[in-house]
Amino acid sequence: MKSLIYKFNKPNKLVAAFDLDGTLIKTKSGNKFPKNSTDYQYAFDNIQEKINELLLQKYKIVIFTNQRGIGLNKIKKEEIIDKIEKLFPFAEYFISTDKDLYRKPMIGMYEKFIELNGKITDMFYVGDAAGRKGDHSYDDINFAYNSKIKFYTETQYFKNKKEDVKPYCPEQKGKVNDISQMKVYDSNVVIMMQGFPGSGKTSFVKDYIRLNKIKNYLHLSNDIQKTKTKLKKEFNKGIENNSLIFIDNTNATKNNKKEIIDLIKNNEDYSVIGIHITTDEEMSMALNKQRYYISNTDKDYKGKVYSKLGNVVYNVYKKRFEEMELNEGFYKIYKFLPEIKLKYCFV
Repeated sequence: MKSLIYKFNKPNKLVAAFDLDGTLIKTKSGNKFPKNSTDYQYAFDNIQEKINELLLQKYKIVIFTNQRGIGLNKIKKEEIIDKIEKLFPFAEYFISTDKDLYRKPMIGMYEKFIELNGKITDMFYVGDAAGRKGDHSYDDINFAYNSKIKFYTETQYFKNKKEDVKPYCPEQKGKVNDISQMKVYDSNVVIMMQGFPGSGKTSFVKDYIRLNKIKNYLHLSNDIQKTKTKLKKEFNKGIENNSLIFIDNTNATKNNKKEIIDLIKNNEDYSVIGIHITTDEEMSMALNKQRYYISNTDKDYKGKVYSKLGNVVYNVYKKRFEEMELNEGFYKIYKFLPEIKLKYCFV
């Protein structure tokens, strides 16, 4: 928990939560980032008044703030804590210092707060990142949505301004497919997957096996076998057993695919089927963040624990991507868009 700094006093069933920068405070200089450790002030003239009203109503004040600058050693944690405790000495705070499960819109900070506080009767969250024109992101509104608590923009709450804001979640673009409509292959076939990391390739493989009740199969991938040598060794065992073999990698380039296709080039009993999972980049990245969060936080989760992939992984895939073509040695190629409904909006 090195990437989370927090102060918690005692439980309360009434909770008023706020973002910090741009919501409760702003710079005196007018700069986006403070020029020094004293370059801050209340963001609105009535902040003290509104906070005092909440305290009189017995609300606990909690601040949830992303402060990656601490993790990057661009700012000292003491400077952030000093700002909070000078302006809001009564407040509890949760400070995320890295791009991990504690960083909004992920809800690690909220989950830690609930773990410490226990059940709540009423809770709302106020923030300035709501996807409006000029906002830097949807981080605050999505944080509230993912936490299942009420949300107000800073101007709604402190200026009583009417605004129509909604959380943002990507959706599949296009007509989705159903695995039940796919042709059933149960032996002597290599099914080679292709698609962005997190696009739904592994889910397709598992659903295909389960739906068609396939017993004689091998599910191979770099994530499972770790090395090409081990993958090829398992692959050859599958060939000997006439298994249905899934190659569950991104398979972005022709060379990636050729390495597998060459292994059965002279085997007349086997065919290679290509399945391109066409989930787009935005949805794939959202799925990757979701499986990262769930696999690292859900106590009942029993599958692979995932890491969160950065933008560079997706940029490399796009740069190298070569779509599957029959002349590479495929018997048939399918495009498949899975139906996906996100549990969390981590964008």
